[in-house]
Amino acid sequence: MIFFSLLLNTLLFFVVLNISYLRQKRRDPNYPDKPFSKLVLFPLALGIVFTLIVDMFKGIFIYQILIFGLAALFLYWVFYVLNKK
Repeated sequence: MIFFSLLLNTLLFFVVLNISYLRQKRRDPNYPDKPFSKLVLFPLALGIVFTLIVDMFKGIFIYQILIFGLAALFLYWVFYVLNKK
């Protein structure tokens, strides 16, 4: 799933950052070339960083749900199981 997310994010950044350049280059073939670093590497780097940040937040959310579940089980045990005795 992370690879699909990375591919989608990178493609999205590539399109957003280069659509005007690609249109201008199609209209005018003599339009100066965009450097490879700005054309490909910058959208790729943004896609990688965005994917890592989003997946990190998903991981933190799952970790928080796990801690909440354990705390809920502990509190249930304290208030309902131990109170019967």
